[in-house]
Amino acid sequence: MKTKCLTAAMMFLLFFSPAFCGYGLAEKIVLTSMGDFPPYQYEEKGHATGIDADIVREVCKRLGIELELQIVPWKRGLRMVEEGDYSGLLTALHTEERSKFLYFTKETVHIQKNVIMARKGSGITVKGLEDLKGKTVGVVRAFSYGPEFDKIQGLIKEVCNEQKELIKLLDKERIDVAMAVEQPFLFLSKQLGLAGRFETVHVITEFPVYTVFSKKLGEKGKALSEQFDTVLKQIKAEGLEQQIIDRYVK
Repeated sequence: MKTKCLTAAMMFLLFFSPAFCGYGLAEKIVLTSMGDFPPYQYEEKGHATGIDADIVREVCKRLGIELELQIVPWKRGLRMVEEGDYSGLLTALHTEERSKFLYFTKETVHIQKNVIMARKGSGITVKGLEDLKGKTVGVVRAFSYGPEFDKIQGLIKEVCNEQKELIKLLDKERIDVAMAVEQPFLFLSKQLGLAGRFETVHVITEFPVYTVFSKKLGEKGKALSEQFDTVLKQIKAEGLEQQIIDRYVK
């Protein structure tokens, strides 16, 4: 009952808010997608898919907006959104520089976590990066896990060329823990038939990620970001966001 009341209240605010009534929402928006960061967003049979794509599609469906996702290299997509060639980006990290030409939603689409993964049942506990000393730590070559980790001396590192190799080593107990971005690690584990074999034992850093709209859209872009906030809250309150995530990683 509480969920139904909350949903009704949110929908009332959505359709009778000043932003909605004053400006109206676009009938169609075109957002750029990187297409190479599974499970958040990636290309499958020529179409953008993933957690972010599914969530934003659901938002647009509820707002009555037609959504087109264009898979574009990150830097080019960012430039084209700044210039107003596209409506916005499927997701982006917030920076002061980007806020000069982008409207950011306040609600996150996802939170990217850099974590330490271990095998379930290993008994390994990590409260801080210093606890990694004496353990064999798997990392992916040329990937930065943050300045705090990168500057630690005396770690026993097993360097892999790609994440799938890292996952296999952890499963075979050839390393004690693996450095990872949480959801991509779990997604690839599922692809390898190893779903449910690993757990997060420590979160190193968290990065909130938002849908953004070009300020070239003017007040319509601002209104879009506000209405996305309302529907994103609704989706989270219903538990739908977690259901979408679980489809990719469990």
